[in-house]
Amino acid sequence: MDEDQRRAVDLALSGKSFFLTGAGGTGKSYTIRSIIEALNKQGKDVALTAMTGCAALLLGKGAKTLHSWAGIGLGKEDVNTILMKLRKSFKGKKGWQSSDTLIIDEVSMMQPELLDKLDLIGKAILKSDKPFGGIQLIMVGDMYQLPPVNKESQGGAFFVFESSTWKHIIQDAVVLRTIHRQSDPVFLKILDEARAGRLSQESIQILESRKTTEWKKLEIKPTLLFTKRADVEQINNTQLQKCEGDDKVFRARTNKTQRYLLGHSVQQVTDYAIEKMDKSGAYVPELTLRVGAQVMLLTNKFMEQGLVNGSRGIVESFSTGLANYPYVKFRNGETLLVDPHTWASEDVDGLERQQIPLRLAYAVTIHKAQGATLDCALIDIGKNTFEYGQAYVALSRVKSLDCLYIWDLDPSAFMVHPKVKAFLETVYDMDSTMVPPEPIDHINLPTSSQSILRSAPCTDDNAVTSEDPS
Repeated sequence: MDEDQRRAVDLALSGKSFFLTGAGGTGKSYTIRSIIEALNKQGKDVALTAMTGCAALLLGKGAKTLHSWAGIGLGKEDVNTILMKLRKSFKGKKGWQSSDTLIIDEVSMMQPELLDKLDLIGKAILKSDKPFGGIQLIMVGDMYQLPPVNKESQGGAFFVFESSTWKHIIQDAVVLRTIHRQSDPVFLKILDEARAGRLSQESIQILESRKTTEWKKLEIKPTLLFTKRADVEQINNTQLQKCEGDDKVFRARTNKTQRYLLGHSVQQVTDYAIEKMDKSGAYVPELTLRVGAQVMLLTNKFMEQGLVNGSRGIVESFSTGLANYPYVKFRNGETLLVDPHTWASEDVDGLERQQIPLRLAYAVTIHKAQGATLDCALIDIGKNTFEYGQAYVALSRVKSLDCLYIWDLDPSAFMVHPKVKAFLETVYDMDSTMVPPEPIDHINLPTSSQSILRSAPCTDDNAVTSEDPS
């Protein structure tokens, strides 16, 4: 654990609410686990949540979406309506009543009115005037990354740090500064500049050099990162049709355990939960594969073989019999049978969905890739990049320049919202060890940077599921 990570753990043990931030690859997920371990040793109950199902999956066992933990469903109703439902639901109130500390990851994606709403709910459920009813709040995320998806916000507030609750609760911050995901000093400088929206000419020149076609020679092509879902679906479907052989279609199946059957009988409850799982879950509800299709693993199913969420490969064949499960040859040379994985519903006890934990990996949206690391990527950060933070998120998904290929590059795509810039100045004030970055006019590159300007094939066969220095 580095010095900043130790300070975060110490601050958590003090009982204060605070904001934990840092660039991609600084070990935020690792720090979260260290905080949970330390608080658990003190006998504290810690709730680990994230803003989306995919982000919760990356956090690992025990993580939930914030909405599920809070028992608020979609959270669209007003506070009084939600409270009326919660008071009738033991399960809905359980998170509030049992948690000493609430950790919220990917907090940059939270809308400000949601945080204010949860503050009022916590005070009412726990019958306390303290913020969040007295629950310690640890907000985790990188405001330089993707902002909330829904841009419609009341009172003109857009970012979560503009909410009255944030301003009242979050008085301390820890900024993680040591990059653990990437080790190349040239790439680190580029990422630091890209994150702050201030690319130097040297960095632009190096990124331009990655607009190479060397990736076409690779057996397993880099995954394309694009801004729009329609583009991703078109690319995946087009490439799948180029594969020979018949389609093999795998549909997610519902599994109702004995625990479910004892507690539920209303079909509508099941339909709602299944629809929610299929929409926000990591799996693909209806997955179509062929021999030769390029795929990505969606779970840490084969960690002993060096394969984790994000590992990519090619479908070599299908098993015989009724199941026809795919055999996948991964980049590290392992060929394995990938059978169904089980996902449990957060909303209905005992309800599960089973599906092959693969998705087509010719292309993926930048939103879907946030929080994960790809072993090789081809990114489009040209004029189609339309969102603040989108270009930086795409660029930081790989561990080295060797595994980065660029389809299109527009330096103006690296945008930082003015409100984020202003907010981060206050973060520097809260974290006394931080010094605001100086404007970059010129960067002296290491002598080894000249080798970076030459194309090189990907050599890193291992994907990482989250920002983990270990």
